[in-house]
Amino acid sequence: MARPQSVRSRVEAALDRMTRSERRAAQVLLSHYPVVGLDSITGFAEAAQVSAATIQRLVAKIGMESYPEFRQALRAELADAGPLTVRRRDKAEAGDPIAQFGAGCEDAIRETLKAVDRTSLAHVVDALAAPRRAVYIAAGAFTAPLARHFDFHLRKMRPRVVLMDQDMAGRTDDLVNVRKKDVLVVFDIRRYQPDTAVTARLAEERGAEVILLTDMWMSPIARIASHAFRAKVDAATPWDTLVGLAALVELIASEVDRKTWPALKKRLETLDRWREETFVPDRLIAPPDDA
Repeated sequence: MARPQSVRSRVEAALDRMTRSERRAAQVLLSHYPVVGLDSITGFAEAAQVSAATIQRLVAKIGMESYPEFRQALRAELADAGPLTVRRRDKAEAGDPIAQFGAGCEDAIRETLKAVDRTSLAHVVDALAAPRRAVYIAAGAFTAPLARHFDFHLRKMRPRVVLMDQDMAGRTDDLVNVRKKDVLVVFDIRRYQPDTAVTARLAEERGAEVILLTDMWMSPIARIASHAFRAKVDAATPWDTLVGLAALVELIASEVDRKTWPALKKRLETLDRWREETFVPDRLIAPPDDA
């Protein structure tokens, strides 16, 4: 069965039939594909410096009945993106594969950090540094390692950090403990998981502040998140990369460390002392030679 025509190919095929303002909007979309098209119609119009009516005409000109249909088509393309559908590198492609891979990782980190809003970062650091606010961390299947990495950092810096279970039944046990002003840090990238969205919604309904780490196309959780950080996940391989999100995790953890250092220093000194006191030498736990 043939795949449906992509929005990009529809736009490219219709360029010759567009007015000047429609073509300007189309070029903005193609230059920032598909991010601009996933915004509201007002946001798309502002990015292209045209009217919302122009965007409506552009959508009609590529054979779609409404802007919601246009956005849904873009989201469907994202949902279909994966190791089975992304073009794989030709084995005969010239160049050093290690250098090419490294360049892709560098680009992902650079573009991710470039998109960080400093005001949002400062607010999130303040929230995570407040010891009276419990912090819950949730993620999808693919981003679960990043949630564990974030939990590893935060639990050393502050009390009341909860890494939520991947299983929804286990998460429910945590969600019932969420209080007003608590914080939920949630990871959600394409393909966006419904159970992750439900987790965010229930936490928000209990009064928690939702902080989202997502991709450049923005998880639907962004609608209820107080702050969202976008990472570049598409790379020069068929598999999405997590290096941009990992950079965000370490950036946020580093800023929490810097803000809380006087109290954190004492906490880490205590942790180190207790580790020494509870350390069991290998010779005491190793089996005897004749075992």
